[in-house]
Amino acid sequence: MKQALIFSLMMLLVTGCSSNQTSPSPQAGTPVVEEVVVNIAVITGPTALGMIKLIDEEPSLGDNVTTHYEIVLSPDILVSKLLSGEFDIAALPTNLAATLYNKGAGYQLLAMNTWGVLYIVSTDTSISSWDDLKGRTINTFGRGATPDVVLRYLLSANSIDPDKDVTIDYSIPQQTGLASAMIAGKVDTALLPEPLVTMVTTKNSDLKIVIDLQSEWEKIHGADIPMAQGSLVVRKEFAEKNPEIVAAFLTLYEESISWVNTNPEQAGVLVEKHIGIPAKIAEKAIPRSNIRFMTAMDARQPVERYLEVLYNFSPRTVGGKMPDEGFYYSH
Repeated sequence: MKQALIFSLMMLLVTGCSSNQTSPSPQAGTPVVEEVVVNIAVITGPTALGMIKLIDEEPSLGDNVTTHYEIVLSPDILVSKLLSGEFDIAALPTNLAATLYNKGAGYQLLAMNTWGVLYIVSTDTSISSWDDLKGRTINTFGRGATPDVVLRYLLSANSIDPDKDVTIDYSIPQQTGLASAMIAGKVDTALLPEPLVTMVTTKNSDLKIVIDLQSEWEKIHGADIPMAQGSLVVRKEFAEKNPEIVAAFLTLYEESISWVNTNPEQAGVLVEKHIGIPAKIAEKAIPRSNIRFMTAMDARQPVERYLEVLYNFSPRTVGGKMPDEGFYYSH
């Protein structure tokens, strides 16, 4: 009996030790890694060009990180979705980024991607300066929109009264409609953005670029203060919780922009695949779309100057006031 009792105790010790090793959950002592979903948006147009490689490849931003890319048809739709917090990162016009921040939507400027895509196109190739526009009609789209503000600002800066010395015609409100009218020969001179500039000059050989608004902007402000037209924003709460994911995205985004500029033909194919702009048009438009990466903090001076020009014309264009330093994401 004594031997049986000793054996029973030994078996209890053995099974007890075994139980202590196997009974806890396999996750005990191991941090639980939750899946993170990153929702990223771009607007159809030049602000989407730099991201096209990421949209096509959807590269990893880290373990247990899933990315969803969405191409949105208009700024209004994107702003509505951003106000409801649907996206974590988005590419959009810089003035809309400022407007969202000033409305308390919880987004910060993350980086710059587009440094101006505006050109005056005309059938009259004798136009080479602002003075040559005196007495002419210039068609544009969207009264009070940023292209209109920039045009008026540059006219005034070159001693041309936009209300007296020229006629600015807004009768064709949509830029695509204006492009179609130019191709059909119904409009002689107009302000258009890329890639529509390439489209109209390709389809109507009488049309030429006569004034590059980006170059004219830099004549006033200097080459180190380019026109900060397109940008990237991040949802502040998301960035605070996931700084490593944001950093990974910025690295890949900078690489994507560099690749697009270096490989416009291949990038054009991706643009046609995902956005619908013909590959050859996109290829020719890329060099004039001025897509370059710069972090928000590095770009603060040109961004502030651009927003000041818009604010001085109409505070409404930037959300009622100039954004403070909290607008600029730092990491």
